[in-house]
Amino acid sequence: MSINLGAAIYISLKPILKIYSILIVGYLLARYDIVSMESSRGISNMVVNSILPCLTFNKIVSNISDKDIKAVGVIVLSAVLLFAVGGSCSLLARLVTPVPQKWFWGLLFAGIFPNISDLPIAYVQSLSGGFLFDAASAEKGVAYCCIFLISQSFLMMNFGLWRLVGLDFKSDQDSELEEGLNNATPDSLSKSSSQRLNTTARSTPRESQESYELRSMSSNAIESDSQEEASRNGLEVHSLAESVKSLTGMPTIRTTTTSRTPRAFSTTSSPSALESSRIKPYYTAGETDLSWSTTVSRSRRSSMRKGRPSMSDVIQEYSVADQIKDGEIDLTRPLTLTEDLGYRNAFDNVAERNEHQWGSEDQEGYSISRTSTSHSNRSKTSTFIATYRLQWLEYIAINFIRPASLGALLGIIVAMIPWVKALFVHTDVHVHNAPDGQPVLNFLMDFTAYIGNACVPLGLLLLGGTIARLEIKKLPKGFLKVALLMTVCRLMVIPIIGVAWANKLYKINWLESTIAKFVMILTWSMPSATAQVYFTAFYTPLEGAHTQLDCLSVLILMQYAILFITVPFVVTYTIKVDLQM
Repeated sequence: MSINLGAAIYISLKPILKIYSILIVGYLLARYDIVSMESSRGISNMVVNSILPCLTFNKIVSNISDKDIKAVGVIVLSAVLLFAVGGSCSLLARLVTPVPQKWFWGLLFAGIFPNISDLPIAYVQSLSGGFLFDAASAEKGVAYCCIFLISQSFLMMNFGLWRLVGLDFKSDQDSELEEGLNNATPDSLSKSSSQRLNTTARSTPRESQESYELRSMSSNAIESDSQEEASRNGLEVHSLAESVKSLTGMPTIRTTTTSRTPRAFSTTSSPSALESSRIKPYYTAGETDLSWSTTVSRSRRSSMRKGRPSMSDVIQEYSVADQIKDGEIDLTRPLTLTEDLGYRNAFDNVAERNEHQWGSEDQEGYSISRTSTSHSNRSKTSTFIATYRLQWLEYIAINFIRPASLGALLGIIVAMIPWVKALFVHTDVHVHNAPDGQPVLNFLMDFTAYIGNACVPLGLLLLGGTIARLEIKKLPKGFLKVALLMTVCRLMVIPIIGVAWANKLYKINWLESTIAKFVMILTWSMPSATAQVYFTAFYTPLEGAHTQLDCLSVLILMQYAILFITVPFVVTYTIKVDLQM
């Protein structure tokens, strides 16, 4: 079949126009606050935890078998090579352009991980039943896209590479500390120390009283020195709690019982003191384990939905910088497994969280106390892991329980075992079918297909909403050169390498079908992953400059501004030259 140049251009341009149309709808939904940031995160959690696992399971089981094991291995190898080439482009940009020191790791992440989830799947599905591929070939192409996606997801989430972006914030804090020490003089340090001592001496009685009142509100188990003082403080705390309840509309507070002395609190007369404090009482409504700060924070976030959506909404929704700084979140351990990005560690229960929150006023003594207590409560397996420093292996294993990882893993297992696969779809392996002539477990394929079909449209709508919230406040000097070079590398140079790589694999018979070759080239032509926006917001403090997000916003906007040109160009070349149509 021969296709003229005009038809090839139209075929390559039509899917990207459909994708951009969906992105525009998502943009408008966010721009006019029809879908708030809180709702977007809920939809994202739904996609990650139910819709995406159904999609990957269905496409892999339906279109991949043990005969495709070589193709699967080649795709995984190509994905690793793609990540390495992208990372090399980031290092090149670091050498020849003024990359901000505060965004080196973010640049490296943007180079390593492209958007190989919704975009290539949507593009391949749009070609189904057309001039290029029939429906069966397109479905197999979607399955290959899922293998690429799984490879990236395992590296990003299971192996914890998403934490790369957090290194920019660590270096930022270190540089600020170093700058403060360099600018300080002995006289200023001495004067500052004297002022702190005098201030502490003057404010000690008041701070002690405020700390006692807050501790009384957070725990009924704290014993007072006298019954009269306890009664008086109880009335004051009750009045304060009722005022907070009326302002925030939160359920009745159920205080926790503990025999430990609370850690010292730093309080002020500001109304936000309750939000920033370390008090963590729990609530009776549904016996949820949400802490005071989390609930107040979410209430505060919900109240900020007025006006034009912006990056501040993303930061307010995802930022846990304070919890990380205070040690309430341990990034060496997996976060909650049923969210795109959790606000606490996985498997934390009330007792463990109380252990984390309460201790001696001395930080060092608190750490020692918490460590000794946790060691005494560990199981033999946990002790073994700690003894031989296998926490990294535990991190990887626990993250395989994530629904997205579990769906992909089960799909691969089922697809690679012929008699198990025959229970789900028709194969050349003989098994007894159900009375309707379908495999016994075929209803699961119908179920996963029905839910999985919503994955790509919802993903593209969320992507459009993410673009709508991008904003640029202040850029480091010369950063446009960085973004321009990375855009050229990502959308022009890397696709050329991808075409050469795919042709080499096809020539040596490692890729045996044109759809596999096409998906390979298409995947190498994708822009940077927009999920980095949420990873960066996760580490971004609520206040202060947002240099990392400003830089990332420029890079993403620049790439998506020319994506509708670069991808059709690469696909047109592939149709006419590589596929020889």
